[in-house]
Amino acid sequence: MRRRLVITLLAVVAAGVVAAVVVTSREEPSPVAESKAPAVPPSSTSEPPAAFCPETAGSDRVRSPSGLDGKTGPRTPSGPHRLAYFVVDDKGMRDFTGTAAQHLPMGTSQEGKVQVVVCEYPKPTNERVGTCDGYQRQGKAPLTVAVTGVQYTYKAYDADSKRLLDTFELPGIRVCPGSVTTVDDIPRAIEARSDYTAVIGRLLPHLRM
Repeated sequence: MRRRLVITLLAVVAAGVVAAVVVTSREEPSPVAESKAPAVPPSSTSEPPAAFCPETAGSDRVRSPSGLDGKTGPRTPSGPHRLAYFVVDDKGMRDFTGTAAQHLPMGTSQEGKVQVVVCEYPKPTNERVGTCDGYQRQGKAPLTVAVTGVQYTYKAYDADSKRLLDTFELPGIRVCPGSVTTVDDIPRAIEARSDYTAVIGRLLPHLRM
């Protein structure tokens, strides 16, 4: 009887751990975990960020050093100019150049030194802006998932001089993924995506001049 009780408790604990991982896998780190990490002052030994993008959309202070050091070049009189594109959010700074480059005009070269840097800052609004429908489930009714709004701020820089060329805002657009995540059979909302076509359209004067 005692052995059976121990096994049952372990099963409950294991189940609790699995459930916690599923529910919190995309949550923010807890304040307790952050408070335990020692503060690390800026130093030459710390890993530089992927690009010189400011930490927030409201800041104009570019970061140095960065992973773009030695990889930039001046914009020439004739374009197009090579683009580098980074997303800055609570997950850090991530390189989305490959995604953004798919929306460049046909024939645009991405060879050579980086000449224009774009920094994207998403700000969720949690406002429902639409739905994504028709996600099939075996033996159950198809799912309809809410799409929530995101306001995006963009800052475009001359890569070589780090001079701010343009800053603007655009709302996110509804893009339905091929699959969705559910927790306890409840689907997670889908956040509106960056409108890359509109962003590149706005940047074309800087990419061509």
